[in-house]
Amino acid sequence: MSIVHFFAARRLPAWLLAAFLLAALSACTGASPGPEAATAAAPGSATAPAKATTTVYSCPMHPHIQQHGPGQCPICGMDLQKREVAAGVAVSAAVVQSLGIRTATPVLRDVRPRVRVPARVVADARGQARLQARVDGWIERLLVRAVGQPVAAGSVVAEIYAPELVQAQEELLLGPDTAGPARERLRRLGIADADIERVRRSGSSMRRLPLRAPVAGVVTELGVREGSRVTPETLVVDIAGRNAVWIEAQLFPAQRRLLGRTFAARFTLPGSPGEAWSSASGSLVPVADAITQTLAVRFAVGDAADLPLGTVLDAEIDGDARTGVLLVPASAVIRTSLGDRVLVERAPRRFVPTEVTLGQRYGEEVEIRDGLAATDRIVVSGQFLLDAEASLQAGLAQMQDAAAGASP
Repeated sequence: MSIVHFFAARRLPAWLLAAFLLAALSACTGASPGPEAATAAAPGSATAPAKATTTVYSCPMHPHIQQHGPGQCPICGMDLQKREVAAGVAVSAAVVQSLGIRTATPVLRDVRPRVRVPARVVADARGQARLQARVDGWIERLLVRAVGQPVAAGSVVAEIYAPELVQAQEELLLGPDTAGPARERLRRLGIADADIERVRRSGSSMRRLPLRAPVAGVVTELGVREGSRVTPETLVVDIAGRNAVWIEAQLFPAQRRLLGRTFAARFTLPGSPGEAWSSASGSLVPVADAITQTLAVRFAVGDAADLPLGTVLDAEIDGDARTGVLLVPASAVIRTSLGDRVLVERAPRRFVPTEVTLGQRYGEEVEIRDGLAATDRIVVSGQFLLDAEASLQAGLAQMQDAAAGASP
């Protein structure tokens, strides 16, 4: 889209469009402005040439090569020549009002960085328990059939036959001299005191003895099937306690550095906006995942224990508080391939494009790390039109300098 169409698309006044065309035509022909042009550049016109100038050094052969100090052209090697260029663009009060140009100053505010990442409900490792066989034998009866099955503390998970367990029962029943060591041996092999006492009261050994769940929870791993042969290292079941769970979020290293060392989080369930869980502190796992290269942050949330393990949540994680951060509206920043800039009002109705270094975004505001002071007034509305006019004036100045350098 041409500049003319750009102006027309915004339904600007006819006198503003005429002034722009006249100025462009005068610059392109190289003719001196006549009385009509002087009238168009009068104080009540759309734009007046900026009187403020700045010193730059540019190449006579390549005018687009510019810098603020002496040097040589990286293309042809010629010494850069000093010249004065117009700084910014000046507009009349009528244009400021008709285009809705508004200015404001940056604000200093205390903020906390925030990232939004997915999270997952995982078992609290402090409440997990593993049940192993501890003896050579066979699982003759299995009462837990699948992962995810809930179990109560002390409930029978499986019944095991093992010659060593039968021998220990026989020693328990021989008499007082062997009963004590046999009882302790059965305990070490994973048999509960209630089952040992039942054998003693019955007066006869049992072929199968029960293996009971050490905690209440959900089966997260099943290591055997009915009829399986087991050894002391065989995992029977892995149980995750349901009294508490962790909510685990994954952070990339850059997000971790942004947040700092303090973490507070709020979690929501997709599709259920009315439900939320929060935690005032989280613990960082200082080991990066080998595949995703992310770091886990775990939050203990007791009231989320009713959520199924593996549930995916949306997490908003706040980091360390920062004081005195310089902020401007994000809409005031003009982003280009050459960098970020804002329009600063250096004098009444005189606006100069100024390069800035951006930081973190906080809602509708963005941090300015370099390029602005808290006392600067910046354009927050109508800045794109003013920036286009400033770029046009700089381009016309380069064309005039190139034409002057090419003449005898």
